[in-house]
Amino acid sequence: MSYEQSEEEQVEAFKSWWRKNSVSVISGLVLAAALSLGWQYLQGQKEMQAQRAGQVFAEMTLALDSAETAPSDKTSAPDLQKPRALAEQLVTEFPDSFYAELAALSLVRMDVDSQQTEAAQARLVQLSQHAKNEAIRPLARLRLAHLQWGTGQVEAALKTLDGVWPETFRSDADALRGDILVSQARVDEARKAYDAALAQATLLGLETGLLRIKRDDLGGASHATPAAQ
Repeated sequence: MSYEQSEEEQVEAFKSWWRKNSVSVISGLVLAAALSLGWQYLQGQKEMQAQRAGQVFAEMTLALDSAETAPSDKTSAPDLQKPRALAEQLVTEFPDSFYAELAALSLVRMDVDSQQTEAAQARLVQLSQHAKNEAIRPLARLRLAHLQWGTGQVEAALKTLDGVWPETFRSDADALRGDILVSQARVDEARKAYDAALAQATLLGLETGLLRIKRDDLGGASHATPAAQ
């Protein structure tokens, strides 16, 4: 009997608590549900944004390839109006996506094709210093050095190649340094650069055929021994 009274007391106590707190409890549940649904909505929106960005990037890539392979006389530049518009759409509408930075690299390619080298260089400087994806930065830096060399900015290109490189880009950076130094008849320095490039490429198991030919053309003893990591 006492057990039944205790249970009844518990039920009444709960009813009393519920009457007093029902508004706040229901509000809390509604808020929790809203937050959950809001999170799901945001995640869904992000996924939709990513899918849309991917679609635009695919369209841009196809349009760019089509423009560059379209039959034309050799004196005229390819018609890049459509791929440029799509690339700029990616940069503007999806600035936080990985596709936006890939689109920026594509815009560099289009700028070079259109002989807008200053615009291309400005984009590469921005990407090499501020790209959110760490893999983009060294790639943009390497292309920046290529562009600087190609536009006669030799010392600027060598300066761009200075400093620390991720190991996957180190061989390419040293190989490019060697190419630039050869063009300046700085043979001793070029040998060292090619040796360093060969050592890193060998360490990573990369193809070294062309690099070895370039190095052999300079003569002298090779010191392309993989460095201990």
